[in-house]
Amino acid sequence: MPKNIKGGNKAKSLKNSSGVVKNRDIPIPEEADDSHIAIITKVNGDGRYLCQVIDKTGIQPEIYPVNLSKGVKYKYAKQIIITVGTYILISIREFQKDKGDIIFVYRDSEISYLIDNEYITIVNKDNKEDDIGLEFVQEEEVILDDI
Repeated sequence: MPKNIKGGNKAKSLKNSSGVVKNRDIPIPEEADDSHIAIITKVNGDGRYLCQVIDKTGIQPEIYPVNLSKGVKYKYAKQIIITVGTYILISIREFQKDKGDIIFVYRDSEISYLIDNEYITIVNKDNKEDDIGLEFVQEEEVILDDI
């Protein structure tokens, strides 16, 4: 293959890159920082989201409004799109206990690591007792013979 004599420095430096995604450190929630793993329930736009905290016992009923700071926004600018159902690591504010900030966004492949190490549990809602439905019974037709 001939030597690359055309193109700038960036084209030449990208010549040998394989494009493999590097493994990154997966942060875990710490009690000292008041950080929790949460799931996005609603996207409000402009870096604002609503999320529910997930603990070892399952999903908690409290909903926290969280903000995506500029540092995290630029960090994930082209890599991750945050939508409904995305798992994130949030930090609840010390001065406003009802609001939080996004620290880290988990990829789909990193969620299995959290489940295996028991940081979160997935609760299945397959209870048939909870499903209340109406049962329709077909009435048998009574045929009367004419006498």
